[in-house]
Amino acid sequence: MTWEEFEANIRDVLEVEDDVVLNRDEVLEDSEYWSSMHALLVMAMAESEYDVSITGEDLRKSRTLGNIFELINSKVA
Repeated sequence: MTWEEFEANIRDVLEVEDDVVLNRDEVLEDSEYWSSMHALLVMAMAESEYDVSITGEDLRKSRTLGNIFELINSKVA
């Protein structure tokens, strides 16, 4: 999976417009685009798009979009 592919999927999940720059290093808790509902949607997206199961604990440890990208990439077979 490439960052561009992940970014396109995460934009859909977070409902972020194309003109908004997503920073890999932005702390999710500080982002206006992140909520507990989005965490659930990211978990569902990982399962449906990448056939990867991630937990709430995985997401709590993943402080940035880059961390989530790396987490999913590490689990993709």
